[in-house]
Amino acid sequence: MKKQLLIAAVAASMTSVAMADISITGKMKVNYKDTDANGTLSNAISHESNLYIAGKSGDTTFRMELDADSSDGAGHELDVEDVWMQTSIADVTIKAGTWNGTDSILTKDSTRATGKFAASTTAAGVGILVEGSSDANKTIKFSGDIAGVAASYKIEDTQDQVTLAGSISGVDIAYHGVNSDTANSDKSSVTLSTDYNGVTLSYVQADADSSAIISGDAYFGDVASYANPLIGGDDISGFGIKTSLAGNTVQAKAISVDATAAADDSDIVKLIVTRPLASGATLEVTYTDEDSVTAAMDKETLDVELAVKF
Repeated sequence: MKKQLLIAAVAASMTSVAMADISITGKMKVNYKDTDANGTLSNAISHESNLYIAGKSGDTTFRMELDADSSDGAGHELDVEDVWMQTSIADVTIKAGTWNGTDSILTKDSTRATGKFAASTTAAGVGILVEGSSDANKTIKFSGDIAGVAASYKIEDTQDQVTLAGSISGVDIAYHGVNSDTANSDKSSVTLSTDYNGVTLSYVQADADSSAIISGDAYFGDVASYANPLIGGDDISGFGIKTSLAGNTVQAKAISVDATAAADDSDIVKLIVTRPLASGATLEVTYTDEDSVTAAMDKETLDVELAVKF
């Protein structure tokens, strides 16, 4: 009888472990980059890897993000990045911990402040989000739908942000404006996108005042990596085309930098081909040609990437 009770207890504990709501996902990419910077040749191999652990109990969620990138140092140490818990109290969703923001066309959000918190709810159809940390910018954001246009207004310590997004006659239109308390530091972007016969056409215009810097890592890619480092007041525009061809996704982008100083103007052409492999990985080849008014800053780059998600 005692043995039967012991067996039942062990079986019950094993069932409890098996039914625990825990998931592990991740991704990794390896890049080979060949660069010709005005006749100076170089090549490099790099990698980025992320592991995500999530647990759930009722309406409460926990998430931890681990990364091991070649940029972390010679030992490629395993670092803990995002760590947060989210739950609900009445009609308010509470999130606390450490996490990164999202990138926009105008700004790359690389701030991962500790002691971060967010509280969100909805009142009369308007989303309300209060977010901040123990040592960083506090924000209040209102969002909702106005006659079919998704709109948001964010109040921050030193600036306000407005976003609008909608569609007219099959053309998606999005606006993002940053109004800074600092003189000559406003910036804005407008995005147009439409599909025609299986082809996606897009255009983006980003403008900055004389003391504002466009540092986004979205449509234009990593702006900071351009041959011509951007300074305050530089404007950027880009036209893109994207389609499917023989099982590949093919993209082309033409990007133009209208710098404050004419000698810093540059044009960038990107050709990107992406193909899913039978192995479950994805192969992406990107060719970038950066042509600057200053010839010494011209650069051509071939980037071959092998990536996997699970």
